[in-house]
Amino acid sequence: MKFSLTISTLFLSLGVISAQLTVTEPRADHWWVAQSLNTLAWEGSSPDQFSVFLSNSDTNVLTSILALTSVTYAYDRSKTINPGGVTPSGGYTILLTNPLNSSDVYAKSETFEIKAVGSTYPPQDSSSSSGSSAAASGSGTASGSATSSAAGASASSTGLNSAGTKLDVGKGLMGVISLIGGVLALF
Repeated sequence: MKFSLTISTLFLSLGVISAQLTVTEPRADHWWVAQSLNTLAWEGSSPDQFSVFLSNSDTNVLTSILALTSVTYAYDRSKTINPGGVTPSGGYTILLTNPLNSSDVYAKSETFEIKAVGSTYPPQDSSSSSGSSAAASGSGTASGSATSSAAGASASSTGLNSAGTKLDVGKGLMGVISLIGGVLALF
C-alpha cells in the first residue's frame, strides 16, 4: 500500500510539473523584431487555453497591455506573432492570461527587447538553459535508441536536418516514460 501511494504521488507530481504553463520564448537572449514574424513558445498544458498579451512597465513605451491573441490552445506549444508597430525598446513581457479575465495571469515571460523593424533575429540554438524547444523541417537522416531496465532507463534520438544541423530530441518525455517503465519493472 505504501509503495502504491508513493508511485501515485510520483505520477501526480510529474503531471503537475508538466502541466503548468511556462513561456520559453521570447526571453532576454531571444528578442523580437517589430512589424515582423516572431516566435512565441511555451511549455505546459494547463490551462488548456489562454489569451496572449504584450506588456511593458514603462507607460511611455506601451500605455496598457496589448492583446496579441484572443484564444490560444496550449497543445500548439508555439505561435508565430507579429506585434505590429510597437515602440522598439526593452522591458517587454508576454502574459498568458485567462481568456475571460486578462488580470488573471497564468504565466509571464522573462523581460525581453523588441528591436526596430529590419533588425536581425537572434541566433537560433538547438538547446538552451531555459528549456525552450525548437522545431525543424526538411529532409535528412536520423537514428535513435531506447533502453529500459530495472537499474535505469534512457531514450534519445539524434539526426541531421537538410542544413546539416544536429538535432537532439526526445530525452525529456521519453526518458521519463522509460524511467517509469523501469521502476514498474522492479515490481
